[in-house]
Amino acid sequence: MTVALGDGVGALRSADDGTSVCAALSALAAELGDVRLVVGWLTAPLDGLVAEAFSEVVALMPGWGVRDILTSPNARFVPVRLSAIPALLRDALRPDVLVTRLVGDDGRYLFATEVSWQRELVEAGVPALGVIGDGACADAGPPLPDSAVHVVGRCGDAPLTTAARAPQPVHEALADAVLEFVPPNARLQYGPGQLGTALLDRTRQPVAIDTGLLTDAIVGLDQRGLLAGTPSATYLLGTQELFAWADGRPILRGIDYTHDLTRLSRGAPLIAVNTAIEIDPFGQVNVEGVGDKIVGGIGGHPDYCAAAAMSRGGLSIIAVPSSVNGRSPYVERLSRPASTPAHDVDLIVTESGHADLRGADWDQRRRLIAALFE
Repeated sequence: MTVALGDGVGALRSADDGTSVCAALSALAAELGDVRLVVGWLTAPLDGLVAEAFSEVVALMPGWGVRDILTSPNARFVPVRLSAIPALLRDALRPDVLVTRLVGDDGRYLFATEVSWQRELVEAGVPALGVIGDGACADAGPPLPDSAVHVVGRCGDAPLTTAARAPQPVHEALADAVLEFVPPNARLQYGPGQLGTALLDRTRQPVAIDTGLLTDAIVGLDQRGLLAGTPSATYLLGTQELFAWADGRPILRGIDYTHDLTRLSRGAPLIAVNTAIEIDPFGQVNVEGVGDKIVGGIGGHPDYCAAAAMSRGGLSIIAVPSSVNGRSPYVERLSRPASTPAHDVDLIVTESGHADLRGADWDQRRRLIAALFE
């Protein structure tokens, strides 16, 4: 059988009696034999998980908390954009059961700090084994059907908190350069990290947030009266300040909504601001790593870039420092397959300027990008 383990900051760790959920699952897999495990985006390693106990472990997002798992010979990751994960889990990787954290009681159960691909599985008829926890709930959906949830215990821990690193001057300069292209009341998509924090901290006009990961910076944006409407995301990633702020708000939806290109490309202009590890002379982007060293997964990068490029009045922006640890992101050839195609990149922004690639042919793109990184 195939077991899917709920992901995000709420990924299961321990039951209320101190039992490691992953250790118990690993022991059961070893006893039964031929059990496949599917894991998603994880912010930290799963204590007690023994990858060798499973027939295979399939990771949908490498990097972060999955690095240790991928050292096992029977573990692998699938290079897939985030928007394609729900379809993949309904077909080739369809699990027989979802094991996940839920909140609620008396038959009214919801997801808490992430929805991701989990609601899609429940709606497809995959039973959910719920370990019930306390704390913030930002699920925008209705309670899960009673018949779909089987409560098997209570959590002994809370969702993991992650403090954001303060932006450095280069990130602030990048944010200021990017914000020149953001019109009032546009929808802004941003990634986690120092640039994303700087963008929200330094904006001086109202923006709507339509993104994948919602971070602590949203709280300050709201406190300054610059958050337009209710934000949309599928994961929370931050501290208790974010969790407390998000509790009870209808923020989190499934990937089938948050990363839907048709929805994203319509309505108010979508400004997608993402970064890159490598950019080649045509504007192809690699966000996974350098050579054999994996930093992260493809994630929603190509989804938001494509949607923003299609959005009327929108922009797909790649914002990168001209040098990171003495290394330029501009390379003659990507060291890994392209994560995002060049034709879905409108602007490349550095702290010292920008290259506007809209309407440029391939030769013009080469010249504009090369000049930016001279």
